[in-house]
Amino acid sequence: MDTLNISQCPEVTVKCFLLLKLLFAIGQQGTTSEIPLNQAKNRQRVVYVSAIALKLAKTWQQTPQDLAAQLAETLQPLCWPNFAVKVAPAGIIELELTDAGLAFWLQRLAQISLPVPEYPILSPVVCADRLFPIQYSHARCCSLLRMADRDRLIAIAQPDVTTAPQIWSLAAPNPIPWIDEGDRLLLVHPAERSLISELLTVLDNLYPIFEVENREKPVNYFKLANNLSQAFQTFYSQCRIWGEVRIEQPKLAQARLGLVLATQSLLRFILAELLNAVAPIEL
Repeated sequence: MDTLNISQCPEVTVKCFLLLKLLFAIGQQGTTSEIPLNQAKNRQRVVYVSAIALKLAKTWQQTPQDLAAQLAETLQPLCWPNFAVKVAPAGIIELELTDAGLAFWLQRLAQISLPVPEYPILSPVVCADRLFPIQYSHARCCSLLRMADRDRLIAIAQPDVTTAPQIWSLAAPNPIPWIDEGDRLLLVHPAERSLISELLTVLDNLYPIFEVENREKPVNYFKLANNLSQAFQTFYSQCRIWGEVRIEQPKLAQARLGLVLATQSLLRFILAELLNAVAPIEL
C-alpha cells in the first residue's frame, strides 16, 4: 500500500470521500448535503448505499435502474481499488470497501490525526460516572500500545508517557500490515470486523463538524464514544495480541495493535475535543 496517497487524500472521512465522487458523477449538480448516502447496517462488511438514482430519475428522464447503471460506470474508475461499485435492485448504488480500501482508511485513522474544529463545539455535560467506561477504554488502549512498544512488537515514534497524545505515530511497522501477501485483510474475526465498522461509523458521524454546510446537524458525541468503547472492549476480550499470536502471527498482532491505535485516536479526539473531558493515559 502506498502510504503517500493517504497524506495526499484531503477528505477527512469515508463518507466525505464518497459524497465528492458521487457529486462528480452527477456533474457537480447540487451539494454533497443533497446526496443520499448511508452506511448499510452490516457489521462484517462495510457497504455504503445511495438512492441518488431514484432521486434524479425523473429529472434526468431515465429509469432509476438505467441511471444507476450509468452512474456506477462513472464511479467505478473513480473509486477503484478502494471500493467495489454495483447496482442493486430498484436502482440503489452499493459501494463496498474492498480489503485494499479498508487497509487505506485504517492506516489513515491509525496514523493521521483528525483536524481540530475551527469553531467551538457546544459540548453536552456528561457526568463522570457515564464517562468512566470510555476513559477506561482510552487508558487501556494507551497501556496496550506502551506494552507493545516495550516488547518491541511496534515502535512508537517519540512516545510521551506523561500525556495522552493526539495520536501516537508508529516508526515501525509503517505501514501497518493490514493485508497479507494475497492482498486480503488479516482482520477477519467478527469482533475485529465489528470494531472496524464502528470506527468508520464514528468517523462518518463526525463528518458534520468538519464541513461548514453540515455543521448544524446534531451529533451525539457521547453515544459515538460509548459505542466505540463497547466495540473495543468486545474486541479486546476476544482477540489476543500476545502469547501464541505474537509468536506465530506477528503481523496479525501488529494489525490488531493498529486497531487499538485507531481506537485510541478517535476516543481521545471525542473526549478531549468534543466532550471537554480528560482522556487519561492510565487509570
